Amino acid sequence: MICSRSVVQTLIAVVVFCLGNSPTVSSAADQAEEGFVSLFDGKTLDGWHLMNGAKFVVEDGVIKHDEGRGWLRSDKKYADFILRLELRFMKPGQDGGVFLRAVEGGKDWPDRKYEVQCENSPRMAMIFGANHDLNVPLAQKVLKPVGEWNEYEIKIVGASIAVRLNGELVATSNSADALTRGYIGLQGENGSHEYRNFRIKDLGK
Repeated sequence: MICSRSVVQTLIAVVVFCLGNSPTVSSAADQAEEGFVSLFDGKTLDGWHLMNGAKFVVEDGVIKHDEGRGWLRSDKKYADFILRLELRFMKPGQDGGVFLRAVEGGKDWPDRKYEVQCENSPRMAMIFGANHDLNVPLAQKVLKPVGEWNEYEIKIVGASIAVRLNGELVATSNSADALTRGYIGLQGENGSHEYRNFRIKDLGK
């Protein structure tokens, strides 16, 4: 009987310890995302605009693109921010991109913007529209295969852009000074991509 009581007391102590320490884990996770707000509700394209015949759709909790050109534009303009999102390629060699500080006008895509390339090729994380440094070997090392989710963190402040792919800093630029404010967007260039978990931390004053 004493042994059984001892076992029960030990189990209770373990449960109390786990419960007492679980908020610490949650707090750390919350702190990591502090200041971020969602740009995608997982159900609709509310807050986004289909531009120039774009064919982005929402299915199964993700934004999908499988054909056509055009782009998906954010409702608001942003200047300085950190953008986090997940993306995956559904086929080899798929072309697309994330637009930063984009203008609205243009034939297929904005005439002026910065673009972080979304292509499962050596061009992954290339920054178009600004002089940049791209660590191709590192980007290719951390890039996940077709069908698996990759995470981008893109930070743009003033003339500086820093791109992290799956936690690794793979591309930087210090010459993004031509455009100071504009839309966030996704490029449709006949690529087969899926996107989810859009979060933004607006650093604008």
